[in-house]
Amino acid sequence: MFQLNYRSAISGLVALFLLAATIGWGQSGATRSGVEPKRPNILFILLDNIGKDWFRCYGSQEDVTPNIDRLARTGVKFRSFYVTPVCSTTRVALLTGRYPFRTGWHTHHDPAIYGGGYFDWNREISIARVLRNAGYHTYISGKWQINDLFDPSQKDALEKHGFDEHCIFPEGKKDHPAHKKRYWDPYILENGQHIHTDGQYGPEIFTQRLIDFMSRMAKQGDAPFFAYYSAILTHIPVGNTPDNKDTELTAREQFAGMARYADKLVGRMVQALDDLGLRDDTILLIATDNGTDNGTYHGYEHLGGRVSGRKIDVGSTMRPKDDGYYHLSEFSVNTPFIVNCPNRIPGGRESDLLVDMTDIFPTLVDFASAELPNDLALDGHSLASRLLGQAVDSPWRNWSFTQYHQIRVIRDHRFKLFSNGPFYDLSDDPLEKHDLQYTGRLTEDEATREAYERLKDVLAGLSPNAQLPWEFRSISARQLEAARRK
Repeated sequence: MFQLNYRSAISGLVALFLLAATIGWGQSGATRSGVEPKRPNILFILLDNIGKDWFRCYGSQEDVTPNIDRLARTGVKFRSFYVTPVCSTTRVALLTGRYPFRTGWHTHHDPAIYGGGYFDWNREISIARVLRNAGYHTYISGKWQINDLFDPSQKDALEKHGFDEHCIFPEGKKDHPAHKKRYWDPYILENGQHIHTDGQYGPEIFTQRLIDFMSRMAKQGDAPFFAYYSAILTHIPVGNTPDNKDTELTAREQFAGMARYADKLVGRMVQALDDLGLRDDTILLIATDNGTDNGTYHGYEHLGGRVSGRKIDVGSTMRPKDDGYYHLSEFSVNTPFIVNCPNRIPGGRESDLLVDMTDIFPTLVDFASAELPNDLALDGHSLASRLLGQAVDSPWRNWSFTQYHQIRVIRDHRFKLFSNGPFYDLSDDPLEKHDLQYTGRLTEDEATREAYERLKDVLAGLSPNAQLPWEFRSISARQLEAARRK
């Protein structure tokens, strides 16, 4: 069940009433005419390396996300949304709807930089391919790091993964002109062709190209679209944006400016939907791929600042530790997720469902009335009926999951268990400082012990890591291998 906060209860009930009337009318009309209801457009926005500590709608004291905050107030905001702690593993989970242990992509790997294996269209079926097969026009704008688009055998990877069109920062190996060129004077491939970008700001280009795509779709009007805005903001290195280009700023001020600019671009896309007459029939989803990444500039507290009004007193970052593991704390893996569509999804709601990135795939499939291959095993569950305000018979799962390399993490609404031992009560230890294995509670408190055994059983029932026909290549992967050999 979705939990409605008091302030939004009345507006939510009104929206539910209107939605019920709309659904009832649409269904009766379809029955009389034999015409299927119009399928929605889908715009999925994935922001890069920014956590709840920067979103005011999630309790941040920063004031840099007014457009996203507005979408949260008028849409559905999820309080718990699990991702992996680093970009490439999260993106594979999003595109496949499958957990890292099932795809085998459980460790950071960037083939565009390091070479080696890649996201293989012969092994995995992406959500874009499923939606394209269902008649959707598909488009991606922004970042793509899980194929080497300069490798002749992978140059058509985006099309093979299901995207009709693209405007992409492809990344490139060291000494390649594309290497690290994502912001000013970026290296961009548009439908396979390198375009000139002198003096331009990458995020502006990606946003405008996506708006141009939606404009063409609005004019054609013959089929719905799926647009994936894979943002490059706010990935390090931090720097100035067009709004503060000639201003001398600290690293923290630069990051704040990048977050503010990312929100500005989200607002621009929403305004474009309004201007094009697409807003009511476009389901907008906003998520982030992992928590705030402060790189090597300074401590997490100094860069992020506050969560829910409380000063953070930990020094955790999204950078890998010396042993190669990215942090699996809540600040790293429990990130924002917001869904908004005025005409289809009753707004003003907050949800306590335990959701993770794999749930996006089946949700979009249901929105699109698409068909899945019979042999495709998904880990995600569809949120479509719940988002649409429809009656649901089956309960939602009572846990969510994430993973990095060999370490798996599972949590319920209160407790969190790591496969390598640590066990926390998040209700009174949100910073995960007090492992319950060493406090006596496991033997003294029956509820704690039962939760531990329940989560332990779920972890024990998960499959071993699938084996990929290649080795991971990244700083993290090399550190992990070095640690294993010690």
